[in-house]
Amino acid sequence: MNATSSTQFVNAHTRPRRFLSRSWLTLAFLTGSVTLECPSLKATSVVALYDRVNHRVLIAADCTVKRDSGLARKCKILDMSGCVVAIAGLYEEPTSDFHLGQIVRAACAQSGSLRERADAFLKMSRKPYRAAVLKLREEKKSNPYGRLADEEVQTVFAGIQDGHLALMVRGLRMDEAGKMISESLETSAPDYVRIGFFLGLNRRIRSYVGNYPDWEADSDLATLASRFVKMEIEAHPGLAGLPISELELDHDGNVRWIAKGACDRNKIEAD
Repeated sequence: MNATSSTQFVNAHTRPRRFLSRSWLTLAFLTGSVTLECPSLKATSVVALYDRVNHRVLIAADCTVKRDSGLARKCKILDMSGCVVAIAGLYEEPTSDFHLGQIVRAACAQSGSLRERADAFLKMSRKPYRAAVLKLREEKKSNPYGRLADEEVQTVFAGIQDGHLALMVRGLRMDEAGKMISESLETSAPDYVRIGFFLGLNRRIRSYVGNYPDWEADSDLATLASRFVKMEIEAHPGLAGLPISELELDHDGNVRWIAKGACDRNKIEAD
């Protein structure tokens, strides 16, 4: 099975022609069908969209996490007063004490702007992330047919930056030589050049966007965000799964859950 998985962003002003790639993240400029195939399989589908008509942000995500014992359900959208974060990629590696959700919470607890918290996440995650990937690669050498795990980490921070709604992607990966590579992408006022981001599994989503260039104008984005995630779940049932969690942030940054899915607050705090 081949599944394309990386962060995609949708440009608000260009028309479909072709997709371009930069670094390890494929950047989708609403330019047609995507030809890039990533060599490894990834889990999770996260969609983050800026609704320019209603001045709100919509985020939807599946709930599947791969563990040694099989698939588990976990919340992938964390809401921490003024700092909402959706996560994709390597969720945890317990033997090296890497827990993506815990690092995100610690970053959101920092003082400062949304951008400063997003950048704090990159700084705080580098050391434990490196240890986790090294552990995974060590296991893979000794047991090539053992557990499969994502090695990339992808997050999208949402909230208020300089008085306006913003989406900020922060990602990490380590290349084969052990070099750490980070990526930062943003969409914010006044231009909102990027309509949004697709993290994790997104091949079906990008195909839809390429085939329907007026998708943003013709659709209710709240419904579309969850439908995008459902497309990937149906295409890759072993990598992503129901229920879907979805929330919206209004122009003041207030959060309203559309569907909590696996994001029950008591369960989140217990993780």
